[in-house]
Amino acid sequence: MKLAAAWSRSVLVGAGATGLVALFLSLSSPGWLGLGGVGPNWLVLWLLPWALSQGSTAGLVGACILGFALETVTIGAATPLYGLALLAWSWGRRTRYRQISFPSPATLAIQASLGSLLVDVTLMLQLRLLADPRSSHVQPGSGILSSDVAAVGWFGREITDAGLYGTIAAALVTGFLAPLVSMPLLRLWCHMDRSRHG
Repeated sequence: MKLAAAWSRSVLVGAGATGLVALFLSLSSPGWLGLGGVGPNWLVLWLLPWALSQGSTAGLVGACILGFALETVTIGAATPLYGLALLAWSWGRRTRYRQISFPSPATLAIQASLGSLLVDVTLMLQLRLLADPRSSHVQPGSGILSSDVAAVGWFGREITDAGLYGTIAAALVTGFLAPLVSMPLLRLWCHMDRSRHG
């Protein structure tokens, strides 16, 4: 585990800059990178290499900062913070890739897809728990929830189907982009650590 004081300035600046880009992409959601109107989970794509290279503590700090930053600009009943924190803890506990060979692109793609699924499932569970059991309407979701493709006023089966479609589409796009986004970030942060300690 690393303390914040032990991180090099270049790693912190790089993490902050790329984290802001991931946050901006999450909010702007470029349509040309989506599948049927559903984009990738940019926070998962950022968090995967960060937690793998820096460990659980740094992963949790990064997940909390990005999760809270997203919460300040989106208004919703559910938060991605729980899913991101679980991913940061889980990925950060794995063997540190900066000390061994890098994972294959397929491994990163699978981890990113499963991570995106976990974040969306935790969001859907929160919405289910927050829904009024006396009403047939489901509370509107958070700004980044993939099921928000459902129009306001839909309820029941329509929202469930839209949520499942959005979750699967986001996981596929996130997994597809992981080797292109997460692998360079993982190599960058590991290289910065090696050059500092080497």
